[in-house]
Amino acid sequence: MGGSSSLREEARAWLEKNLSGPFAGARGLGGPGREHEGFELRHAWERHLGKHGWTCPAWPERHGGRAASLEDQVACYEEYARADAPARVGHIGEGLIGPTILEFGTDEQKDRFLPAIQRGDEPWRRATSPRRRRCSRCSTRRWRRTGGWTCWSTTPDSAARRRSPCTRSWRR
Repeated sequence: MGGSSSLREEARAWLEKNLSGPFAGARGLGGPGREHEGFELRHAWERHLGKHGWTCPAWPERHGGRAASLEDQVACYEEYARADAPARVGHIGEGLIGPTILEFGTDEQKDRFLPAIQRGDEPWRRATSPRRRRCSRCSTRRWRRTGGWTCWSTTPDSAARRRSPCTRSWRR
């Protein structure tokens, strides 16, 4: 239980206060094998987290994060779990897409994608297909549809983004 005790206490108090009222029913929703459970409520919760600066704790402050140390990030996640908060809708954007854009993206990509991920407006998801075909560029499983290759996903259809590195750029 490392991390800054003040950040841990702040996270604990904020979660306790905000996982009540309209979000009381969100406690414990979602998780592995239950990704569709309470998706709209969880997405609203994700936006609420973003509005109050509780998404993307590792990101630089100029991109909406807290520039939190690893210990402080762990403290935030421990308090999130302790509060039985709902499974995050934006974890792929926050933990995979966002850091990749931060490290390798152009300024235009950072301006376009990072604010929406931080606010919780655009949940991203890993896109795969049950078919055995794979994209030769990124090894994502794909299926052919008129006009090109399109990714399928196993997470809720209401998520805003289904992208692989080649969804837009590679056409057959």
